[in-house]
Amino acid sequence: MGGGQSKSKSQKKNGKGKASKTKDETPATNSTPSTTTSHRQDTVTIESSSYKNNNTKDSTTSPSSAYTSTPATAAAANPVSKPNTSNTNATSPKSSNEKVQKNTDGGDKNKRIEEFYDQYADPEDPTNIGPEGIERLCKDLGVEPEDVIVLVLAWHLNAQSMGFFSKKEFTTGLLKLGIDSLQKLQTYLPNFKKDLEDQNNFKEIYRFAFLFAKENPQNKILEIESACSMMSLILTLKYPHADKLVDYLLNHQTTYRGLNMDQWLSVFEFAKVIAPDTSNYDENGAWPVLLDEYVDWVKSKTN
Repeated sequence: MGGGQSKSKSQKKNGKGKASKTKDETPATNSTPSTTTSHRQDTVTIESSSYKNNNTKDSTTSPSSAYTSTPATAAAANPVSKPNTSNTNATSPKSSNEKVQKNTDGGDKNKRIEEFYDQYADPEDPTNIGPEGIERLCKDLGVEPEDVIVLVLAWHLNAQSMGFFSKKEFTTGLLKLGIDSLQKLQTYLPNFKKDLEDQNNFKEIYRFAFLFAKENPQNKILEIESACSMMSLILTLKYPHADKLVDYLLNHQTTYRGLNMDQWLSVFEFAKVIAPDTSNYDENGAWPVLLDEYVDWVKSKTN
């Protein structure tokens, strides 16, 4: 059966070519045989090759489509990617409005924070809120200036000097907290108490207190009176050693006039891990001499 089919195709092909040749062989009406012959040969060649090509195994178009194609057919046969006319960098009206609104809100918030700051700024030095301004702020917040909450606020503002908030400290710190009014600051006060309940934040606040309480930032020593005030303010909230340690430093020793940062942090660790009766204190441990002497004093009182 395969041979019969091949022969049929061959005959069909030859018949097509013959018909085409007969069709194009018209009598010449003038003496231009070379031109007519050339035209006839070109026509036969085109028709034969077109028919052959369009009957190959992989061909998907009809013979007529080799000569004329509709736009849709041509596009399907020769797909061309359409250019992307959309501008990916273009900003939609909605996103533009949102951006403008965001910038406006940010500008309004900065303005409100500055207005909040101006209520308490020192009239003689507008770059700072001084002691009087802080007292008025505390009164408006309903807290005492000596409350540990004020220290936590100073920690959030990264204030550098006790009794003063610079304009940059105040505005930058409150902006980070999302606070731009007295009412919002009042509402936020319970979060300051939560900072004291967090062990990591508590330690950072305690460390900050040493730097904050120094009269001169260049000093490496915190005077003993200031150190004891800060211990009473912070450590008495959690640790029973604080009151006795403050009593010892102020009234029962004359060696130390101040504490350095290492001693200050050691006091914190001591208060956390040593029992009230100091029974678990190791004199051979890496404790400063200050605490060795304090433990000796505590044991002398109980004997």
